Amino acid sequence: MPIYEYICDKCNDRFSVLQSIHAKDKDTECPKCSSKKVKKVMSSFCCSAASDTGFGSTMPSHGLGGGG
Repeated sequence: MPIYEYICDKCNDRFSVLQSIHAKDKDTECPKCSSKKVKKVMSSFCCSAASDTGFGSTMPSHGLGGGG
């Protein structure tokens, strides 16, 4: 399940929720004031694990494709 970020229209609190991709804004409640008047906001993400594993580097051919 993905993590979504919301902002509460009532108290202006910004919070994250682990929820189903099928969940709607009306299904989400502010943890601070319990209001259901929340809006999903764009969040940033980090992809540092990719560089740690060498993801994106060239892969050895090991005899795949091409003769020789």
